Amino acid sequence: MTIIVLDPAPALSMALDEIGDAVVITAVEADETMWRALVALQTAWRSMRLRGGRIVLVLSTVGMAGAAGAVPYTTAIEGIRAMAKSAARQWGSAAIGVNIIAAPARLFATQVDASHLTVAAVQGDERLIQSIVETAMFLLRPDIEHVTGETIVVDGGSVMLP
Repeated sequence: MTIIVLDPAPALSMALDEIGDAVVITAVEADETMWRALVALQTAWRSMRLRGGRIVLVLSTVGMAGAAGAVPYTTAIEGIRAMAKSAARQWGSAAIGVNIIAAPARLFATQVDASHLTVAAVQGDERLIQSIVETAMFLLRPDIEHVTGETIVVDGGSVMLP
């Protein structure tokens, strides 16, 4: 089981560490951020390729929604999400599941203007972080192998995908 988190703020990082060792990727230039995510995914694959396993990436919803003045960052996030979906398809036959949790931008260290997003229907960051942790624990379960390649948005209802 592996959790890969892109540039979390301290509260999210500490909460995810309670589940197990999280691989934290610090956001830098877009290409370097994507490269670090690829290396983290490949490292997880190498450790799981013989016995299977689960990988969960935790990314900002801003990748799906976009943000003014943050094209490189949002592009990197969406690129990582696409990379994870591709890994899920390729590694599924080896019993390796890969899923993504998309969480609000404010829970990540890289600050972007997300004021264009709808206000969440459910408020409270402490409960939100707990919901992210619970979702990660669910996605890491070995008995849900048919749940793979999915993006689960855990943001209180701010970004609702069709």
